[in-house]
Parts: sequence; C-alpha cells; structure tokens
Amino acid sequence: MYKSIHAWAFLAPAAILLFMFSIVPSVAALYLSFTSYNIFEPTQWVGLQNYKAVVSDSEFWKAMFNTFYYWILVTPALVILPVFIAILVNQSLIGIKMFRLIFYFPALVSVVVTAFLWGWMFQSEGILNYLLSLAGSEPVKWLTSKYMVMPSLAIVTVWQGLGYYMLFYLAGLQSVPEDLYEAAELDGAGFWTKHVNITFPMLKPVIFFVAVVSTMGAFKEFTLMLAMTEGGPIGASTTVVYMVFDQAFKQLDMGYASAISFILFLVILLLTLINKRSMDERGA
Repeated sequence: MYKSIHAWAFLAPAAILLFMFSIVPSVAALYLSFTSYNIFEPTQWVGLQNYKAVVSDSEFWKAMFNTFYYWILVTPALVILPVFIAILVNQSLIGIKMFRLIFYFPALVSVVVTAFLWGWMFQSEGILNYLLSLAGSEPVKWLTSKYMVMPSLAIVTVWQGLGYYMLFYLAGLQSVPEDLYEAAELDGAGFWTKHVNITFPMLKPVIFFVAVVSTMGAFKEFTLMLAMTEGGPIGASTTVVYMVFDQAFKQLDMGYASAISFILFLVILLLTLINKRSMDERGA
C-alpha cells in the first residue's frame, strides 16, 4: 500500500499534464470535427459534413500521397541505417564515446536551425551544387523541383534522425549476451552471419519500436515543410499535417482541419496495427 501511494504520487503530475494537454484537446478536436467553427462565429453542428468534404477533396488526397511518399523515403532508412551505426559504435575502442556523440549531435540541433542550415546548402548556388559542379554535374533544383523536394526533405530528416534512433539500437545491442557472439565465432560465423542470426532477432522489439516511432514522426512532420518550402513548389511538399495547419490557422476552418487530423490519426493507427501484426507473424 505504501509503495502504491508513492507510485501514484510520482505518476500524478505527468498524468494531470497528459490529461490537460493531450486528452482534453483531443476530445475537443474530435467534437470540432463535427462542427463548423472559424473562431469568429458561433460553433454550428454539421455532423459528418466535414468528413464528406475531406474525402471528396482532391487537395487532401494529394497531401496524403505526399505524406505516404515522404514516409516511404524516411522510415525504411531510419529503421535500417541506425542499426549499422549502432553496431559500429558498439565497440570497445578508445574515444568511442566521442564517436557516439558525433552521430547523436544532429538530434540535438533544433529542427528550425536544421531547416535553415540545409536550406542554405540546398540553394541553387549552395555548397551541394558547388560540389556537384566540381564533379562536372549540373546543379540540382533541390527545393524548387516538384520531383526533388520530397527526397531533399527526406535527406534532412534522415540526417537528423540517425543518431537519435541509433541510441535505441545501441541500448538493445548492449543487452545482447556476448556469449552468443563468441559461440557463433567458434562455429565459424562471419560478421554478417552473426548479426543476421543473432543481432537482428534479438533487436526485434527495438526494430518494431523504431518503426512505429519513425512512422508517427514521418506522418506528423511539419516544421521542415513550413521552414524550407511552405508546402511548395505547387503543393509538392504539402503533407497532411501542413494542410491541417493551413486550414486551421490560415483559412481558420477549425472544424475541417480537425476532421483531417482525425483521418490522419486513423491512418497512423492502421499502419501501426499492420506493422505489429507483421512483426508478430515473423516471430511466430
């Protein structure tokens, strides 16, 4: 009883904040999704009208396509590449902590600062095109081409997220018994054989966690689009979350924006359940 009271005492502040700033706003947004509300006029109940309008909105489907495209570019890279970085820095070498810090450092930089830094590098006369010119290549329209803008934003996201997800894999690797690797080496297993048969199966829960978190991060990414492209060119980098922002704070159509946000919530929930089912079947 004594321990239970203390546990609830420690959990209470976080639970209160979660309730006030997450659950209550979510319930309020769900209610607004069934209304017509633009701040300056009284709330009017419209039922499923907002959802019907979203489903028939071509701009929404274009934004959804952009969001899925961005997710496909970002999530596989953030699930796979950090594993190899974690393996690399999970060595008993002099100065290895410094290497871990170097890989993690981009995650410490503000997204806005990152956006301005890479925006400068992506300019037509920026450092990336300068390096391409040294190799005799034509300059690339990184942020002004509708074909290159999403891959460019994905590069920024992967660069900043590699070190962050590396930490999860590193923690998982350090919990793998060394005896397993030693036994595999005695059986003649090489580098790839050891990691395919030992590391990846042991990291399965971490892989699932990273896949879910990176998926949610990709679907809710907004700051890069706002700071670097403002949804352009011609809507090529307008994601669903950016569309929510535009409808809510530029068009002031809170009801419509809330409906879009809950459709996005359902999409993320569905993807998470599919991912979990896939991981469970592979483990069966």
